[in-house]
Amino acid sequence: MTLTATACESQTELLAAQGAPSNMKAKLLCLYTGGTMGMKHNSAGMLEPIPGYLTEQIQDILNCHTSEALPDTTVVEYDTLLDSCDMNPENWKKIALDIQDNYQSYDGFLVIMGTDTMAYLASALSFMLENLGKTVVVTGSQIPFVKTYSDARRNLLSSMTLACSLDIPEVTLFFDDKLHRGNRSRKADSGSFDAFSSPNFPPLATMGLSVQVNKQLLLPQPKARFKVHTTMDFRVVVIKYVPYFDTNALMRLAKHGGATCRAIVLELYGTGNGPQNDERLLSALHVARQNGIVVVITSQCAAGSVLSTTYSINHHLTSIGVVPAGDMTTEATCAKLAYLFGKGLSPDAVATSLTVNLRGEIGNFSQGAQAKL
Repeated sequence: MTLTATACESQTELLAAQGAPSNMKAKLLCLYTGGTMGMKHNSAGMLEPIPGYLTEQIQDILNCHTSEALPDTTVVEYDTLLDSCDMNPENWKKIALDIQDNYQSYDGFLVIMGTDTMAYLASALSFMLENLGKTVVVTGSQIPFVKTYSDARRNLLSSMTLACSLDIPEVTLFFDDKLHRGNRSRKADSGSFDAFSSPNFPPLATMGLSVQVNKQLLLPQPKARFKVHTTMDFRVVVIKYVPYFDTNALMRLAKHGGATCRAIVLELYGTGNGPQNDERLLSALHVARQNGIVVVITSQCAAGSVLSTTYSINHHLTSIGVVPAGDMTTEATCAKLAYLFGKGLSPDAVATSLTVNLRGEIGNFSQGAQAKL
């Protein structure tokens, strides 16, 4: 049952609408992995995560809001608190497994982390958590909780509430006042509280005087059993093409990189355009495809889609087996490639599956129901 927050503004109202006892509170599992939110200045004046600090602040918040509709929250603080730049797929795997191990015991899940690779984690989790029937919110802050003008408290309280009060069965990212689909989000501004955007997809929900939910955008509740995929093959190389690009380097990767590179994500201009008179570029991409390397084209533009038929160069690229990423972000493209290769698919099967909508990550190529893969 999906309700907008104007019709159901608290967990108490939501639970009552679902027929639950009025005194029942939702249960939230908060996984605190590190990041700016829980940092303080050390003796050298540099910010670093302080073990126990943010967990104490969350407990203080819960103690101060006992009469309000915050969920019963369990905080799991990771032994090593990491800057998000230091997080890697092994850390993402641990988060996914922690959600799996606690899936039946909690109504929602919150992951607190640093902002720099937040969109990468959100994209990866969206593929790792198949048939997800509960809300997972990923959040953090631009300024530490300890600062009086921080955005941490608002992001934290909003995320805690949304994770258990709305029927949104997917991985999401909350920041400032917007709840984005995780695999549609990206960090867009390093100097603003409104740090994340969803360039090709509207927010799932927006917070104001009430929570406005775009119900027509939400993924349906899954009908199959929840399961976690931890085998992800991240042998993906991302290359941003520029006018003075050394095509010889790309050719070397195409010829000799097959053992360590399963896919090349090439960020081109505009709608997926590149120089059509540079035979070396087309030759290198052709060699890559011959050697079993999947080549995917994304756009350097902040918004918009890669098209396969607009310009002649698009036709040349698709004719040699290059895959246009549509309106997927680079973050989602890389995560999807890792997921598909992790399932043991052949390069050709990966190339075919890449344009199929699996978790709401792509819109232009697949307008029907989600595919199962």
